[in-house]
Amino acid sequence: MKRISLVAAVACAVALLLAPAGSSRAGEGGFAALEKQVEEITLDNGLKVLVLERHEAPVFSFRTAVNVGGVDEVTGITGIAHMFEHMAFKGTPHIGTTDFEAEREALDRVEEAWHALLAEKRKRHLADPETVSALEAAFKEAQKEADAFVVSNGFSELLEQEGVVGLNAFTAADYTQYMYNLPANRLELWALMEGDRMANPVLREFYKERDVVIEERRMRVESSPTGRLYESFIQTAFVAHPYGYGIIGHRSDLETFTREEALAFFEQHYVAKNMVVAVVGDVETARVEKLANKYFAGISDAPAPPPVDTVEPEQKGERIVIIEDEAQPTIFVGYHMPEFADPRYVAYDALSEILGDGRSSRLYTKMVKEDQIAVQVGASTGFPGRKYPNLMFFYIVPASGVDPDSALAAFDAEIEQMLAEEPATPEELEGVKTRFRARFWRQVESNQGIAGQLATYQVLTGDWRNLFSQVDRVEAITVEDVMEAARECLRKENRTVGILRQTADAS
Repeated sequence: MKRISLVAAVACAVALLLAPAGSSRAGEGGFAALEKQVEEITLDNGLKVLVLERHEAPVFSFRTAVNVGGVDEVTGITGIAHMFEHMAFKGTPHIGTTDFEAEREALDRVEEAWHALLAEKRKRHLADPETVSALEAAFKEAQKEADAFVVSNGFSELLEQEGVVGLNAFTAADYTQYMYNLPANRLELWALMEGDRMANPVLREFYKERDVVIEERRMRVESSPTGRLYESFIQTAFVAHPYGYGIIGHRSDLETFTREEALAFFEQHYVAKNMVVAVVGDVETARVEKLANKYFAGISDAPAPPPVDTVEPEQKGERIVIIEDEAQPTIFVGYHMPEFADPRYVAYDALSEILGDGRSSRLYTKMVKEDQIAVQVGASTGFPGRKYPNLMFFYIVPASGVDPDSALAAFDAEIEQMLAEEPATPEELEGVKTRFRARFWRQVESNQGIAGQLATYQVLTGDWRNLFSQVDRVEAITVEDVMEAARECLRKENRTVGILRQTADAS
């Protein structure tokens, strides 16, 4: 991982959070014509497959979205959704092994060795050092024996030989997604491989890959002042709801969860009724349906797991968390707001954009351009997810020599100015709507873009068609809707503030 500046890191993170609800320029008829071009197939096991034919070039893209993310974890296995995403590239009984039957027995021995080691370590100060050392050696030997059957990177290398582009995946708070692009004449290969790994993943090299994730946590959180601030901030903002767990997981959970627990998590969440596959490009719907029935039928037909029932209690007072470090000061501010499915969400989104999205926003204009009290200011909604009530999130990077308290005071003054004297204007709101329409088309311009948006809306809202009705919801926002959202949301008792303060600033 390359080391980048704090300002760039924060800006990149918020840019990802701000990715809007997208769309594409598919034909002359606009939004309605694009929606009508999407075909929906439902397999016997409940899996939805969405197909959009685009025959401009002999390629296709896909997106598999699974309705599971960090929010679906519980104490003891935090980080396991992200861990399983890594495992989905390790292959199947048919890909990534030289002898699966022998490998399966070796993997069982690895699990036995790990459980024995973990049982001794759980004795903590009563654990016998010599026993721990012997069990560690036995665990490493069992791993070595299992590794002898592994064809490293077998899944990705097979695809690379067939012209894959953009092979990737990501885990978010609300969902996990898998994607890549292939030549159109490799459609059956894709169906075979994607169906196989979603039905029959083999969690080979599990503990080795877990160490990679632990190192990822060390770099992103433990060795990063802003990473530590983020973790403390999100845990302070959400005291009950699992949004407070984050995605990367607690180190102690990463160090102790097991391959068996990852498989149990897979069996609960990677079921057909909890997934959607979107295919876009030079394909024929009838052929996609035939191949899906052939290769995706093995995905479990078990019921989808229930949503998270825990509700974050109403916040009754401002919460503040402070991290001290010899690093660039940074401020995070988060106000509780409704979930994406709430009709009011679009007004909150517009409010966020007017205040802090881009160089023409109010906060950037005042704090960066005019007063030069900050070098970067930004805002987003849907933080850290959108499926459940979440945060309207602001970040501020104070200018050199400006202490965080002064920057926060300037932020507060601008918020108060909107609430008391300068409400949102029709011109500002029209700018929001114009930019949304432009982003909508830009995001679905590519095959991968529209596949991603269709899959995301299906898992996020339960119906991919909401992607297109989102346009109407945004167009219907009024200035009063925006100001009602501001009055409801932008209250100090409704917010959490995180401050990264230089050690020298502490008094």
